[in-house]
Parts: sequence; structure tokens; C-alpha cells
Amino acid sequence: MTKKFTMPARLGSIFLFVLLTFAATGCVAKSLIIKSDPAGARVFLNGQDKGTTPATIPFDFYGTWDLQIRMEENELRGVRSLKPIRTKIEVSPPWHQRFPLDFFTDVLLPGTIELEHTFQYKLEQQDLDALSDSFRNVAEENGVRLPIDSSGE
Repeated sequence: MTKKFTMPARLGSIFLFVLLTFAATGCVAKSLIIKSDPAGARVFLNGQDKGTTPATIPFDFYGTWDLQIRMEENELRGVRSLKPIRTKIEVSPPWHQRFPLDFFTDVLLPGTIELEHTFQYKLEQQDLDALSDSFRNVAEENGVRLPIDSSGE
């Protein structure tokens, strides 16, 4: 004796299959981790303040970003001055995040995959007197008169 499925039973089976498919969908949590030595430096990604180091910054798309790291004036840094860092960082997708495999890891693979891309930077000391002299020399070379002339003229 063969069993025939009725229309409501078929719809119920299809609904259950679709529900289970969406309940078991995957997810990929991508994040940048920016660390600095010393810790506590301010992080700017594409001009937006993202907090202080160590900073964990979630992102959705791979690519190139403009990264700035600097120790703010009001933060503890002792008597030394630290040179700010400005660089481009590029994050490329791993093999399982490239088309067409990304569909399976993003949608079909159950659970969450956590991808962390870590960047480490060291803030170096800078000589503010030498920096000031450099600015002064460039100004004088370009004919800019300084507001306070230290030569006593």
C-alpha cells in the first residue's frame, strides 16, 4: 500500500525545510585588532575615531583603509612626545571568503566563524625641537616671516 501525501502535508514539509535551512545559517564575524606600544593611543580609521588601543573594530567588507594612530595631548605619556603613525592597511579575504565559497561560509555553514586581522605598531619618540626647527627653516626658505623673530632684529 502506497501512501500519498496531501497538499497540507507537502506544504508543511516544505515550510519545515525552509525554517530549518534559515535556522542553521552561518555567519562570519570579521574584525580588525589594532595594538600599539605603548597602549592607549587613539585610533582613527578613515578619519573616524575608533577608540584607544588595543582596539577591536568590526567590519563587513575587505579592502584598504587609512589608519592613523596618535597619542593625544591630554593622555599620559610622560615628558616625551610620540610621533603619530599614518598608514594604509590592506586586508584581503582568506580563501574561504572568496567567491563562490563565501556563500557557503556566510549563509549555509552553521555557526559563527570569527576572523581577526591583527596589526601591531610601535609609537616612536619624536624630537619636538628638531620638528620646530624644520618648520621654521621651511618657512624661511619660502619667504614666510615668523611672528616672533628670535634673532633680536
